[in-house]
Amino acid sequence: MLSFKQFCLAEAGKLGKAAGKLELVNLDVEFAREYVMNAMDDTFGAIKDFRNNFLHAKRLASLGWAKRRDMPRITSNDISDLKNRLQQGFIDIKAPYADGTSPKNPFPENLAGEAAKQWLQNGLPVNDGSASDDRIKADFRHVSVGDLKPIQKQIYFDKAVGILSKGNIASTKNFLQSQTIYVISSDNYIIDGHHRFAAGVLLDPRMKVQAISIDLPIKKLLPLALAYGDAVGNHRNA
Repeated sequence: MLSFKQFCLAEAGKLGKAAGKLELVNLDVEFAREYVMNAMDDTFGAIKDFRNNFLHAKRLASLGWAKRRDMPRITSNDISDLKNRLQQGFIDIKAPYADGTSPKNPFPENLAGEAAKQWLQNGLPVNDGSASDDRIKADFRHVSVGDLKPIQKQIYFDKAVGILSKGNIASTKNFLQSQTIYVISSDNYIIDGHHRFAAGVLLDPRMKVQAISIDLPIKKLLPLALAYGDAVGNHRNA
């Protein structure tokens, strides 16, 4: 049988698309502290004020409502494409709509093939007759990771700690601050990056991270992101 330390080290090292086992909202701070101490060994001491950081991350996670399987998948390779499509008005977001866009459901899910290709360009003037109606600002900016707001309720503590335990504190900070990009709405909700968000808050909620901020509220951006992720062929997490 694995010791608690062996369990922590094994679980924290499991990254990737698979779900974790320890939902953040279900944990108490003492278990979390022991888990991180075992998973990170000597580097745990470099995390300042772990207790308050953990409680802050847990409180924010409890505000989420979406299930993991209902979240869009937007990869790092998609960010430039999504940004360009939004800024240039490729996606048919508002009236006047193209003939192929349903005003009642402009962001259909599970599109594939030619239907997906057409949806990804229905906002162009040749399709909807307007050159500027669908252009949406999408700008890169730096935000405090602790100011972001998750929409995914199933944030797995072991996956977040897995990010923290991959290297030393300095390399982890460098990864979270300069080697990854969060996708967020105009009202600071996270579309993509929930486990990186949790890792960042555990490390330092004041830490500035890179985000692409899309000038749509989450109520509008979430269905658009779901449709976009499906249309470009990204399979959602189970």
